[in-house]
Amino acid sequence: MKSIREITNKYIKENEIFSRFIKVFSVDVLVRGANFLLIPVFLRLMSPEEYGLYGYLYSFAMTLSTILCFGFYIALIKLYADTVSDKDKQGSMLFTLTTSLFILVLISIIIVYFWKIDVDFFSFLNKTNSVGANQYFTYRDFVFVAAASMIFSTYLTFFLVSSERIRGLQTYNLLRFFLTNLTAILVIYFSDGDNVFQRLAVTYSMELILTLTFSIIIYKNFVFKFSSFFLKKAFKLGLPIMASSIMYAVVNFGDKFFVAKYSGEKGMAIYYLGFLLATIVLIIYQSFNFVWNPLFMKEKDLIVLRRKTNRYLWIIALGLSFVGLLIWIGSYIGLKINLIPQDYSLILEILPFLIISQVIAAMAQLMINFMTYFEKTYIHVILGGGLSLIGYFLYDFVGINFGVLGISFGVMFLNILMFLFYYFRTQYYINNRLKV
Repeated sequence: MKSIREITNKYIKENEIFSRFIKVFSVDVLVRGANFLLIPVFLRLMSPEEYGLYGYLYSFAMTLSTILCFGFYIALIKLYADTVSDKDKQGSMLFTLTTSLFILVLISIIIVYFWKIDVDFFSFLNKTNSVGANQYFTYRDFVFVAAASMIFSTYLTFFLVSSERIRGLQTYNLLRFFLTNLTAILVIYFSDGDNVFQRLAVTYSMELILTLTFSIIIYKNFVFKFSSFFLKKAFKLGLPIMASSIMYAVVNFGDKFFVAKYSGEKGMAIYYLGFLLATIVLIIYQSFNFVWNPLFMKEKDLIVLRRKTNRYLWIIALGLSFVGLLIWIGSYIGLKINLIPQDYSLILEILPFLIISQVIAAMAQLMINFMTYFEKTYIHVILGGGLSLIGYFLYDFVGINFGVLGISFGVMFLNILMFLFYYFRTQYYINNRLKV
C-alpha cells in the first residue's frame, strides 16, 4: 500500500498544475474570500434598495466592459502562447495589442458617452423597470469609470496569467482588495452622501488608477514595433467575442433586467446577493483556469488535452457542488444568527438554482478554452444569438409566473444548454483534427 508521503509527492508536490493552483488560490481565498466576508458589512451600510441598485449598475458596467474590450484578452492568451519561444515577436505582440486596446477603448468610450449610446442601451434594457434612465444619469460617469477599470484589469490579469507571473497576480489582487473595498467602507461610513454613488466612485476610481500603475509590468516587456499581423489575429479572435457579448447581454444582464422589472429594487437586492454568493464557485474555477490555461494553450497533443479536460470536468462538477452545498449551509446559518438581514431570506430558495448554474458555467468555460485553441471564437456569436433569443422569452415567462425563483431556474437552464453545446462542439473539432 502506498504511504501518505508517496501519495502526497505524486499528486501534490510533483503535480505542476496543483502546486500552481494552490499558490494562486491561497491568495484568491484571502482576497476574494475577504470580499465575501465584507458582504454583511455592506448589507448594514446600505439599504436593500441601495444594495440592489449598486448590483444592477455593476452588472450594467460589466456588460459594457465585455462589449468594449474587443475580446483582446482572449487574443492575448492565444498569441502569448504562440510567441513564447521568440521574445522579440512576443514584445511586438504585446506592444501592438496593448496600445491598440487603449486607443480603441478611449475612442469607443468617447463615442458612446457623447452620443449617449449607453443611455439608449440602458433604456432598452430597462423598459418599464423601476431603474430608469433619469436615475442612471446620476451614476453614469462612474459607470464608465467602472467599465474602463474592468477592461484594463481583465487585460492585466490575463497578461499575468499568460506570462505565469503568479507572485505579481497575488500582489495585484491584494492591493486591489485593500485599496478599494476598505476605502469604500470608510467613505460610506463617515459621510452622509449617496451610498451607491460613493461605493461606485471610490471602488472603481482607485481600481483604475492601481491597474494603470501596475500595467508598467506590461510596458517593460514591449518591443516597440507595431505588427499588423498580430492586430489582424487579435481582431480575428476578439471581434467575435465582442459581437457575442452584445448578444449575451440579454443572457448575462437579462436576468437582472427581468428581476428588476417584476420584483423591483428589493427583489434585485435579494437576487444580487444570491448571485454574488453563488459566484464563489466560479471564482474557485477561475483560480484553477488561471493556472491551467497557459499550460492548455502550449499543449499540442489533442489526445492528452481531451483526457485531462474530461478528468477535470468530473473534478470541477463534484468539487464545486460540494462548495455550493457549504455556501447554502453558510447562508442558512447567516440568516439564523442575523448576520444576513431577514429581508434576504428568499436567497435560500434561489441559491440552489444559482449555485448549480455557476457549476455548469465553470464546466462550460473549461470547454470554451478549446474554441480559442482552435481559433473558432466566431462560435460564440452563433451560440450567443440563440441563447439570447431563448433567454428573452424564457425570462419573461418565468419572471411573470414565478418571480425571482423562476428567473433563477431560467439562468440554470440556459447555462446547461451552453455547456452541452460547447461540449459536443469541442468533441467535433477534436475528432476532425485527429482525422487530419
